[in-house]
Amino acid sequence: FNDASAWELIASRLEEGCCVEEVLMFRPRGSKAYVMLLQIDPSDRRVYAKVQLGAGKIFGRSIHYSTRH
Repeated sequence: FNDASAWELIASRLEEGCCVEEVLMFRPRGSKAYVMLLQIDPSDRRVYAKVQLGAGKIFGRSIHYSTRH
């Protein structure tokens, strides 16, 4: 992914109503982030995306192929 395609994927899946899980961060300790496991292609692994809200902005924390099944 590049920055634009990662944000496009996240935005489109959120608009579609994908599942979002709230998690507590280790750094900064106790802050909240939001995780999505996104299926791009049925024959491929899901994509793990984590974002954080703060200061009126959405921060991308992580996006990569998931190691979870």
